[in-house]
Amino acid sequence: MRIPSQIVDQVRDSSDILSVVEDYVRMKKAGNNYVGRCPFHDEKTPSFNVSPSKGFFKCFGCGKGGNVITFVMEIERLEFVDAVRWLAGRAGIEIPEHRVDKEAFQKTEVIYHALRFAAEYFSLQLRETLSGTQARAYLHGRGLTETTIERFQLGYAPDSWDGLLKAAERGQISPEALFRAGLVIKRDNGGYYDRFRGRVIFPVWSHIGKIIGFGGRALQEGPKVPKYLNSPETEVYHKKFVLYGLYQAKRDARQQDRILLVEGYTDVLALYQAGVASVACCGTALTSQQVKLLGRFVKEIQLLYDADTAGATATERAIDCVLQSGLNPSVLRLPEGEDPDSFVREQGADKFKAYLQSETKDWLDALYAAARQKNLLHTPQGRRQEMTRVAKRIMWLLRDQLLFKFYVAKTSELFGILEGDVVQEVAVLVQGQKPSEEAASGQGDEGSVLDTIPEAEKTLLQLMLVEGIPMIKYILDRMSLEEFQEGASRELVEALIDFYFESGDQLSGAINPEQLQLDMLGWQLVAGLMLNRHEISSNWEEKKIDVPRLNQDAERIAKDSMRKIKQKLIKEELKELIFRITNAEAGSEAQMELQEEYRERLQHKRAIERGEIFEERGSEAPKDQEDRKAAPMNIPAGSGSSMNLFE
Repeated sequence: MRIPSQIVDQVRDSSDILSVVEDYVRMKKAGNNYVGRCPFHDEKTPSFNVSPSKGFFKCFGCGKGGNVITFVMEIERLEFVDAVRWLAGRAGIEIPEHRVDKEAFQKTEVIYHALRFAAEYFSLQLRETLSGTQARAYLHGRGLTETTIERFQLGYAPDSWDGLLKAAERGQISPEALFRAGLVIKRDNGGYYDRFRGRVIFPVWSHIGKIIGFGGRALQEGPKVPKYLNSPETEVYHKKFVLYGLYQAKRDARQQDRILLVEGYTDVLALYQAGVASVACCGTALTSQQVKLLGRFVKEIQLLYDADTAGATATERAIDCVLQSGLNPSVLRLPEGEDPDSFVREQGADKFKAYLQSETKDWLDALYAAARQKNLLHTPQGRRQEMTRVAKRIMWLLRDQLLFKFYVAKTSELFGILEGDVVQEVAVLVQGQKPSEEAASGQGDEGSVLDTIPEAEKTLLQLMLVEGIPMIKYILDRMSLEEFQEGASRELVEALIDFYFESGDQLSGAINPEQLQLDMLGWQLVAGLMLNRHEISSNWEEKKIDVPRLNQDAERIAKDSMRKIKQKLIKEELKELIFRITNAEAGSEAQMELQEEYRERLQHKRAIERGEIFEERGSEAPKDQEDRKAAPMNIPAGSGSSMNLFE
C-alpha cells in the first residue's frame, strides 16, 4: 500500500534520528554530533556518526549513510513502506487506512489490519466494560500498573462466541480475514466463532512493533479449559522467530548488552516494571532463529527457567542453542518455589536486581554445579561423561580462540585434568570420533572431515591459516583450486581466496577463522587443523633435539607439500592418458594428439620433480572469479593492497 508523500514527510520530520539510533547503538556526544560503533560492521574504533540537527547518519568505516528511514530499513531489513509504518507507530502518527479490495486481500496487510483491530477491541473490553472487571482485578492482583497494561496493550476477550466477529463486521473486516489472522475458528457445519473467550489477552508484538498474534490466560480454569491459549501459526506469526516482550525490551537490552530469558508473559511484565529487560518464548523451546534475533541487540543471554527437571533440561538445550549461535549464555536459578513474577511482587525490584547480579552463573559453572548436585561426579566414569558433555559445548567456541582457551583452562581446573587432555577431547569431538572406539582400535573415525584429506594438503591449509595473507598468496600463485580435494578442503580454499581479495596483501599474521565465510563442515575442518593434540616438550629443546615446526621454514614445507600433491595428480593424469592412447585407433589423429599431450604432461612432471614449477610467475592476473579458481592466482609481486586484479 502506497503511503502519501506528506505522511512520509511528517513521519521523517517527527522521528528524532538520535533517539531511534540509540535503540541500537551506544552513542557519545562529540561536538555537535554523536559517535558510536557502527551496527552494520565490526569495528573497534567508533566511526559511526549521527547529526541530530541535519537528521542524517554516516559511517566512515563501511560507508553506509542516510536519514532515519534509511537507518530503520538497514538495521531492521525492512522495505520502505514497513520502515515508515514502524516509525509512524513509534511517533504516534496514524497512517490512513484504505478499504482493502479483493485483489489486495491476498496480501498480508489485511491480516495486520485485522490484528490491530482485534488488539484495540480487546483493550477496549478491558478498560470500558463491566465484563472486564474480573480481568482488571486479575492484572492488578499480579501487581501490574496501568502504565504497564497500556505499554503492552493488555486486553480482555469477553466470554462470548462471537463478540469479536460482530465488532469486526461493524468495522468492515471479514470473517475470512479474522481466520487468516488466527482470531476465529471455522465451525464444522459452516460459519466461525471467536478463538479467545473469557481470557486476559496478551498481544504478541514483533521486534519492530507490529502485533502478530495473541496469548490468552483463562480466568475460569477447568479440566477441559487450557490455562493458556496462543494464536496458531499464520502467514505473519511464526513462533520460532518471535520473542514476547522484545519490542519493549530491546532498547534497554542493547544498552546493557544482555537480556533475561524467562518462561511466561507475566514474568516479562513483572520484570519490565522492575527495570529488567526480559523476553519469553511463545509456546516453543528456544530456537536458533530467536537467538539470532537477540544477537542483533545483545551479546549475553541470561537463562531463567523453573528449578525442576523440565527446567533443567530446557536450560541445557538453551545453552547449546546460544553457544552455537555465537552468543554467551549464563544461568540464574531462583529459590525453590519462586518465579520472577512472584519474586518481584514479594521482595521488590531492588532485591531481584541484587539477586540477579550476585547469583547469575557462567554456563560452565552452572552445569558443573548441577552435576555436583545430582551426584554425577563422584566416580571417574561420571566425571569423564560430564567432561565430555562440557567439551561438546566448548567446541562451539572455536571461532573465538581467546574465549576457547579460557574455557579450556576453566574446564581443566574444575575437573582436575590437563588442559591438553581437554583440547584433545574437543579435537576428537570436532572430527566426529568416538574416544572409546578410537582408543580400542588405535585409529580415527574414517568418516571424519580431517581424515579424508591427504597430509600434504592439510599442511598447505594449516600454513595458509597460520601464516595468513603472505602464505595464501605464495601457495595460490602455484596451486589452482581444482588441485585441492573436492569438499570441505576446496571450500576452505575458496573462503581463503575470498578473504585475500577482500583484505588486500598488506595484512599479516594468523587468520582469525571468524573472518572466513564457512559452513559447519568448514568449521570442523578448521578446528581439526588448528588444534594440536600434542605439545612439544620443553625438555626436547633443552636436550637440543631438533623438532621441525610448521613455521620454521614455511616456504620449503609448502613447496614439499605442493610437490607431493602435484606429483600424485599428474601420475593419475599420465595413467589415464596411457589408457586412452592404448584404446585409441592405432595411427589415428586422436591417438597422435593424445601422445603429444602425454609428452607435454611428462615434461611437466619432470619440471615438478626439479622444482622449476614453483619458481614460475604468471604475468597476467586472473580476469574474473572463475579464472582465479581454475588456475593459479598469479598475483603480481608487490601489487599492493589495491591489487587491481581484474583490470
